[in-house]
Amino acid sequence: MNSKSLSVALCALTASFALCATGAGAAAIVNGGFEADAASVPAAGVYFGAITGWNAPGGYLTSAGYYSAAPPEGRIFALVGGGIDSGSYHLSQTITGLTSGSRYTVKFSLASEDFVIPGTVEQVNVWMSTGSASASQLYSAPISSNTTPFGPGPLWDHWGAFSYSFIASAVSATIDFQQTAATTGSGDTGLDNLSIFASGGVPEPASWALMLCGFGALGAALRRRRAMVAA
Repeated sequence: MNSKSLSVALCALTASFALCATGAGAAAIVNGGFEADAASVPAAGVYFGAITGWNAPGGYLTSAGYYSAAPPEGRIFALVGGGIDSGSYHLSQTITGLTSGSRYTVKFSLASEDFVIPGTVEQVNVWMSTGSASASQLYSAPISSNTTPFGPGPLWDHWGAFSYSFIASAVSATIDFQQTAATTGSGDTGLDNLSIFASGGVPEPASWALMLCGFGALGAALRRRRAMVAA
């Protein structure tokens, strides 16, 4: 077999790996930066209402500059809390395009409002309410630099990057972000900059078949090449 045929076999193998790697990567977080609702949020202000892509009919969105808030990306971020939070308020979104048995990682950023009881840790619990049996995880948001109760700020000025991994058990799954009541000090935790990517798992049977075909094509090409060299 000539070099061209060998190249074709290698391309087939590469394609099979790519399909295995990306077959579970079609999922996406809708409005993960909350910028889709930027027109509704006043400059350096707060918006209360429905949030695009999120199950939060009474959600809070806040813009950069509100009490010196400095989100990690864009101008808008969400508040995981209902003003003076009781722990019952949460944001959720159903993610579609998943592959059952594959592992996914959701990246996000958190920041503390932390203005009622300065120094109190604000925590957010993340879990999958549908489509996955993965355990929930608790995250502590970085503390703001504010030291005066009720402002004047700054609030939500220190952000931390976090990630949560889960294994999908269906083609869609619902992820929830809920602020815990016991440790918040009644402040609202900022949430922003969400994204999701496939981080491994068990390929589907079709993906396995493609990968095996790729190996077979490469093996046949190499055997023929060795035979030609020997001849």
